[in-house]
Amino acid sequence: MEEIVQESVQELATESQSSADNISNRESELLQEVMQKKERLQKAESKIAELEKVQEVERQKQLEENEEWKTLAEERAKQLSELTPVVDQYKAERTAEKEKLLSDFPEDDREEFKELTLAQLRSVHGKILKPKNNIPSVETSDSTGMQGYATLKEAVKDHVSGKIDKTTYEQIKEKFTSRISR
Repeated sequence: MEEIVQESVQELATESQSSADNISNRESELLQEVMQKKERLQKAESKIAELEKVQEVERQKQLEENEEWKTLAEERAKQLSELTPVVDQYKAERTAEKEKLLSDFPEDDREEFKELTLAQLRSVHGKILKPKNNIPSVETSDSTGMQGYATLKEAVKDHVSGKIDKTTYEQIKEKFTSRISR
């Protein structure tokens, strides 16, 4: 009796496994079919683009052979006239940017740097002329602890106007108050 039950359980397990395999195989087949169609579509699109290029080259050759230089020249002139303002604007913007960067250098360095490409000039500009913070450094010694401020009121004004940050202000304030308590 136990053997019959085990055989029945095994048959059911095998059937459910084969059913799952069939579904999985079907999904796999559908996925492969979709991928193949996608690949064929991409190949067809690239072939169309290639054929359009070949067709344009052939059309231009035909015009040249038929000595229809005028038509060809007009087409190229139109294309050139459309692109020229774009190129001119691009060149002007790059020249202006280069001049702006060069103007940040001392006069004697400008001559040396003006032959650099824009990318090289940007790099040099960024390395040499890094933005400098106007925040004075705070030393721990008594002589420099007040950052050159004669009164705490001056430090408060600079803190309010943004010339010094809160941490620097707090350090200066500490020096003034510790000097008073001595």
